[in-house]
Amino acid sequence: MCTIRHNALTALAACIGMAAILSGARAETPPPLAPVGTPFAGETPDVDSAPLLKPALPAVEPAGVCANGSTTMGISRVVEIDTSAGPEFGSQYHASEAKFLEPGEVVLTFDDGPMRRYTVPILDALDEFCIKATFFSVGRMAIADPATLQEVARRGHTIGVHTWSHQKMSALNAPAMKREFELGLSAVAASANVPIAPFFRFPYLAHSKSTLAYIRGRGMGIFGIHVDSRDFRTKSPGVVLRNVLAALDHEKKGILLFHDIQPSTAGAISSLIEELKKRGYKFVHIVPKSPAETLPEFDAIAAKMLKAKSAAATNALATRAATWPVSEGEPATVEGPPAESARKPAPARPAHPATKPFDWANPSNDPWQLKAFGAQ
Repeated sequence: MCTIRHNALTALAACIGMAAILSGARAETPPPLAPVGTPFAGETPDVDSAPLLKPALPAVEPAGVCANGSTTMGISRVVEIDTSAGPEFGSQYHASEAKFLEPGEVVLTFDDGPMRRYTVPILDALDEFCIKATFFSVGRMAIADPATLQEVARRGHTIGVHTWSHQKMSALNAPAMKREFELGLSAVAASANVPIAPFFRFPYLAHSKSTLAYIRGRGMGIFGIHVDSRDFRTKSPGVVLRNVLAALDHEKKGILLFHDIQPSTAGAISSLIEELKKRGYKFVHIVPKSPAETLPEFDAIAAKMLKAKSAAATNALATRAATWPVSEGEPATVEGPPAESARKPAPARPAHPATKPFDWANPSNDPWQLKAFGAQ
């Protein structure tokens, strides 16, 4: 079943192409999709490329009004993805990739948030251009600031999952891997308070055969990337802009990776969108055919976590810098001064410490992979 969006003239061709590509097929080079979509303001529709077919269903106009008052979305088309067979997207899965992008089309994706300090400016920039993106959220970050994740959903973006605590899943044993995935899924879903997409991205883009098999079996779409902004290596918006444009000069299209915990991306995103539009790129919004399904045992843990989080703790964590190691064993990047507690000597331990109470924010007593530092 294909959802028809925007352009009635090419709707039937779009559905035929989507059925061939996104119904679980793994062909290396599937049939191309017919161009679909509403042109950007000032552009002339490519009428020559549109097949003269009577649409099976009427076109559906984008809902809502953009922040700038326009009713014309800055996305060229919406692609609905059936994840039931565990399709894979991105150059990391070149042998099995379910390709759906035409030359000149990009999908904006953001990992690791939410982090209010940077997520909200990114949302504002996307609103300015009426563009929708996909946010792959980390469970612990979502629990720390559910209000910001709910704002992502309220503004019409797609929310996917990026594990519970950004661990390298290929290095975990089976029970730990399951918990890292399932708790992340439940935590993001509970924090968003709306159905989320069955879209998943591996931390560090690192997978193994067993982790791929498990995620596929859960009916999740697995998203790699085609273009890496490498925003985690710089604080300069200009460097992010150059990284993306240079990569697109080679790739010509693709799924773009950013992080909504990085100031460089928050500073670059408006200029980048402007430049991409000038160069003729069009923006595609990906949405799921069906919502993600969580497991009750992990839903219960996530619910208790949300209940246990105080407003003060939430605000403190949500405004701090957070990064993960670029690769296993590499130290995390520290932004800003260390926390005040880090500059004070640790208090003396009692001779007979009391038994530590069970902590629903850390039910397995695993170490935090998240690195939280003092407010900037």
